[in-house]
Amino acid sequence: MTTTDGIDPILAPLFEPITLGNTVIRNRVVMTGHGTGMAKDYLPTDQHVAYYRERAMGGAGLIGMAFPQIHPTSQDVPGEPRAWLPEIVPGLRKISDAVHEYGARIVMQLGHGGRQGHSTFTERALWGPSNTPCPFNLEMPKEMELEDIDEIVEAHAVGARHAKQGGMDGVEIHSGYGGYLLASFLSHFSNHRADEYGGSLENRMRIVLRVIDAVRAEVGPGFLVGMNLQGHDFSPRGIEVDDAQRIAQACVATGKIDYVCVKAATYNQAHQNVPDMQHPKRIWESLAAAVKAVVDVPVIAVGRINEPTDAADVLRLGHADMVAMTRQQIADPETVNKMRDGRLDEIRRCIGCNQGCIDRLFDVTHSSCVHNPAAGYERELGIGTLMPATFRRRVVVIGAGPAGMKAAETAARQGHEVTLVERRQRTGGQLRIAAKIEGRGEIAGVIDHLDVMVRKYGVDVRLGWSPTAEEVLDLEPDHVIVATGSAPGDDIVGNLAQGIAFTPGLDQEHVLSVWDVLEDDRPVGRHVVVVDDGEGGWKGIGLALQLQSDHRDVEFVTPLPYVGAKLGPFSANLAVPRIHQSGMTTRPFTTVTAVDGPTVHISDRARPDTVTDVDTVILAGWHRPVTGLYFALKGRGVSLERIGDAIASRSMMEAVHEGERAARRIPSTTPSTARV
Repeated sequence: MTTTDGIDPILAPLFEPITLGNTVIRNRVVMTGHGTGMAKDYLPTDQHVAYYRERAMGGAGLIGMAFPQIHPTSQDVPGEPRAWLPEIVPGLRKISDAVHEYGARIVMQLGHGGRQGHSTFTERALWGPSNTPCPFNLEMPKEMELEDIDEIVEAHAVGARHAKQGGMDGVEIHSGYGGYLLASFLSHFSNHRADEYGGSLENRMRIVLRVIDAVRAEVGPGFLVGMNLQGHDFSPRGIEVDDAQRIAQACVATGKIDYVCVKAATYNQAHQNVPDMQHPKRIWESLAAAVKAVVDVPVIAVGRINEPTDAADVLRLGHADMVAMTRQQIADPETVNKMRDGRLDEIRRCIGCNQGCIDRLFDVTHSSCVHNPAAGYERELGIGTLMPATFRRRVVVIGAGPAGMKAAETAARQGHEVTLVERRQRTGGQLRIAAKIEGRGEIAGVIDHLDVMVRKYGVDVRLGWSPTAEEVLDLEPDHVIVATGSAPGDDIVGNLAQGIAFTPGLDQEHVLSVWDVLEDDRPVGRHVVVVDDGEGGWKGIGLALQLQSDHRDVEFVTPLPYVGAKLGPFSANLAVPRIHQSGMTTRPFTTVTAVDGPTVHISDRARPDTVTDVDTVILAGWHRPVTGLYFALKGRGVSLERIGDAIASRSMMEAVHEGERAARRIPSTTPSTARV
C-alpha cells in the first residue's frame, strides 16, 4: 500500500512539511551540522558547496552547516570556517544558493569548542567557565573574565549577522550541548564559578540566555534561530534529564528560539558525542522525548537513526518533530529520495564505524565515508559525474570483497559487461569475517548494499571459483581488475619493524589466525594469547573482547603503547575502558619472539619474559597481499589493475574507494583493441 503520492504509509510522517518559525521545511528529515574539515584559509570552499548541494539534491529537508567558529579562541582544526570574518559571506552565499536550488533549507551553526578544543591552531589559551581541563583533550583553559563573556555574546551576534548576509535560512546556536563552551557553563561538571555565571542553574544559564537575546536582536524576528541543547551529560555532577528540561523551557520561554535539537554527553564520555556501532541505535531518542514533553517548539531527535522505519517510528511515537539522519546522509546523500521512491533496498546505510567521517578530522583532513567514496569528493565522484561508457568493455573483476564489489558495481553502472569472480561461496571477503565478531555485525552493511547493487546492474557473479591466469584470459576480457585481497601470513609481519626477522613456533597446531577462529571455527582453548603486531584494529580487539566474555583467560600482546591506540579517539574512549573492565591481561610495548608449545616467549622492549600454560595463540595482525594471479596476468597483453588489499593490507575505506576509482579509469572512450 502507498499514499496518494506513492509514499509508503509507514514512512509518510517523514514527508510531512513542518514550519520552524516562519520557515517551511519540505520534510522532517534533518542533516545536522557536523565537522567536514573542508575550509581553506578558514573560509568556505567549492568543496563545501558540492557537499551540501548533494544532500539537498538527495532530498534532505533541513541541513546544518557546521561549525563555523565564532571567536579566535576556538579553532579545533584548520578545516572549519571562522564566522567572525566578513570574508566568510561570499562562500556562505554559494552554499545557501546551491542548497536552495534543490529545495532544502540550511542553517549555519555558531560554534565554540570551549575547553574541549585545543590551542594548536590559535596559539591562544582556551576559554572556559573555570580553569579545569577537559578530561579528553587535557589542556588547561583560562577561566573567562566578565569582559570575555561579553565578547563571546557579541561574537555570536556577529556570526549570525554574517550567516544572514550569506543567504542562510537561519542559525543554530551550537555549543549548548556536548560540553562545548555554552554547555560547559550550564553544567556543574565544568562550571565551578562563584559569581553570577556559576552556582545556581539560573546563574549558569545566564550566558546562554544572553546569547539567545543577542542573536535574535541581530537577525530580527523573521530569521530562523535554533538551539542545540544537552539532554544528559553522562558526566559527574553534570546535567541530567530534569535539568535539561528546565534549561530547554527557559530558552524557549524567551520566545526567540524556533526549534531545539537534543543531543548528549561531554568529552568525559566522548564516545557518545558521535556514537559508533558500540552503541545502540536511537541512542538519544528518550532525551528528545523528555524535552519535547515540556516545550512548545519543534524538537529534533538525534543519535544513530539510520533506518527509515526507525526514523518514522520516532515521529509516530511523538518523541520528536523531526529526525536527524546525519551520518546516514553522509553515507548516502540520496537517502530521502530513495525512501520517497520506495527504493529502501538501495539505501547505502551508515554502519556506525566513524572511520571515514569523524576519525578523519582527527587526522586533520576532510571527512568522507568508508562506503561512499563520493563523500567529500562530490565534484569528482558525486551525483551525475559517472558518465556512460562510449564503448562497452568486457570487464573481469577477481575478488568479491569490498574493493572488487565496488569496482564491479561502478563498472556495471557505466554500462560495461562485468564478470565478478570469488573463490569463496559468498561475497564479502574479509568484511563477512569481521562481521562475525560480537558487536561488529553492522560492518556487513557495506557488502549487503553492494550485493543489491551488483544484482541491479546485471553483474555476472561467479562464486566458488579461483581461476588461473589462463582461465581469466579465456574469458576474453578487455580489462581485468584484481581485488584478491590479503591473507594471514606464516609470520608476524609487525615483528619486522621490531627487528625480529623470524618468529619460531608459529607452525604449531594451537597457533591460529583470526580467520581460523571466525571462518573455519577452529576450537579455542581456555588460556588464550591474542597477538597484535601493531596493526591495532578491531580485528584483534573485537575478538579478544568476545573471547573474554566467553569466559576465556585472554592476554593481549601489542607493541603499541596500549590496546586500542590506533582506534579513532571517540571509539577508543569507550573501547579502551571496555578492554580493561573485561578483565583481560594487556601487555603493551610487547612482542612475541617465539612459541614453544604452551609457552609463549615475549619481549617488553628487549626485556624477555614468558607466558606459560597457553592453550591457544591467535595472530591478529597485518596480512600479506595475495598477488599470485596479478603477477601471472601482468605482461600477458591484457589491460590490468590491482586494488585494495591486493596492493597492501589496509582498511575497508581504501578498498571501497579504490574500487570506485579503478572502475572509472577503465578506458571507454575509444574502441577496444580486443573487442568492440
